[in-house]
Amino acid sequence: MKIAEIKPIYFFSFFLILVSCNAFHKDSSNRATITGKITPHLNRNKVVYFFRYIDSLSLFFAEKKATDSCTMNPDGSFKLEISNWNQAGFFDLGTSEYSFAKHYFLSPGDDIKLFFTGEEMPMKLSTYQDIGGYNKFLQLFHDTFFREPAAKRNYFVISNFMLAPNYAGYINDRRDKQLAFYDNYFKDQEVDSTFAYYFTKETRYNWANDKTYFLWKKRTRNEFVPLDTSYFDFLAELNTDEPNALICPAYPRYINLLINELYQQVMFTLPENHAQPIVKCNLANQYLKGTGRKIAYHQILRDETTGINIKLLETEVRQRNLVDTLVKMAITHTGDNSFITYGNYKKDLSLSQ
Repeated sequence: MKIAEIKPIYFFSFFLILVSCNAFHKDSSNRATITGKITPHLNRNKVVYFFRYIDSLSLFFAEKKATDSCTMNPDGSFKLEISNWNQAGFFDLGTSEYSFAKHYFLSPGDDIKLFFTGEEMPMKLSTYQDIGGYNKFLQLFHDTFFREPAAKRNYFVISNFMLAPNYAGYINDRRDKQLAFYDNYFKDQEVDSTFAYYFTKETRYNWANDKTYFLWKKRTRNEFVPLDTSYFDFLAELNTDEPNALICPAYPRYINLLINELYQQVMFTLPENHAQPIVKCNLANQYLKGTGRKIAYHQILRDETTGINIKLLETEVRQRNLVDTLVKMAITHTGDNSFITYGNYKKDLSLSQ
């Protein structure tokens, strides 16, 4: 069953989910503290950086900017005092070379402790004590569904050999168990609205990503994939235009996987010398809107301007013209003039390499 064939479901049958993230958890303090420790030799310049992000585009494109920092002690210990932290949100900690603590949650007034062990990356938390209630939940959640040997084997290995109907049943059941795990853990507790929104949306977008990625894996092996419309039930449940979901890393990944899947559905009907990025832009314009369309254009431009090794003037001119065309399409289809700046930055960065 092709996605194009379920277009009516995709456009007209999904629920319109309007969720406001304005009601953030408040605290009398607008400061927060993070105390921690890492293996000293893994941090060459002895500075620990704090990366705050309110949306996942910066995370997805690896373009976060440090908002705070502190000097690491000789034994690897550090203490970050974050001021003006007046609403709950996610953060990363890193050195000048890599992140060692990814996607942790911090509420106003928190004093959390993140102690890591290990002689190489990735390091591991030495204890879940005092890491903050929401961070402890996330660690236990990943222990249960990603690190536990049987769950890990079923998810990463055994599921690859299933047929699509069996995989759909498996991954649907896995999602239901994940949501039930959350409900049981926070039973009779008031959960921060930002965290609650993040977890439920992240879980559902990851569920859709698993289903879409499964089709890609089968296709790369030239395996036949029997499908019916029920496999694409996520199209009716998820909204591709959901600005609040930008706090969820799974959301932009969903948009990217969806565009790639749509392209796979039409690629064999296209002229031999078609320009893939232009086709993807047209698909984004046809099937997406709002925030989802902008994410797709950012990803297409990023793919086209990343890792280009231009040695011939003719190639450089052709490449610049293509990027200019993509930028114009992005502006026309999204109404967002910031693509001019984004496109020029990406084009100049890649073409100067």
